[in-house]
Amino acid sequence: MKAISLLPEWAMAVTLGFKTVECRTWSTPHRGDLLICSSAKPVAGAIAGHAMCVARLDRIEPFERRHLRASMMGGMPERGSYAWRLSDVRLIEPFAVKGRLHLYEVPDDLVKPLSCGAAEGLRRYYEPLVKWSDRRNNEKAVREWWECALAGL
Repeated sequence: MKAISLLPEWAMAVTLGFKTVECRTWSTPHRGDLLICSSAKPVAGAIAGHAMCVARLDRIEPFERRHLRASMMGGMPERGSYAWRLSDVRLIEPFAVKGRLHLYEVPDDLVKPLSCGAAEGLRRYYEPLVKWSDRRNNEKAVREWWECALAGL
């Protein structure tokens, strides 16, 4: 399966359905299923170094202001950037993966759909992998955010 690595906070946002546009400076002819992986840098409130979910890459178009909210960005990216439109996010059993630049292949047999509902799956499979604190965020605040995110499902 084709895969892409995002920073952990962005991979988590795609997994939870908050982020539906990924901004990239490059395009690809690939359309269809895309394994969303988090890069290895630990970030509070996210999971680092794991495959997180499968999303469908529907289309890629020049990035415009209308993409800002769905991309969760605070300002316009550099000129020539692309909006990768993602939909149909499906949770999987997260597994460790070594990220790479651009698109890369991950064996299909490693990707296992959850056999339970989203909220239960997030608690059972994802929650134990979340980094709960770092120098910028304390554990209590991150756990409160996590509970709110789960309640919204």
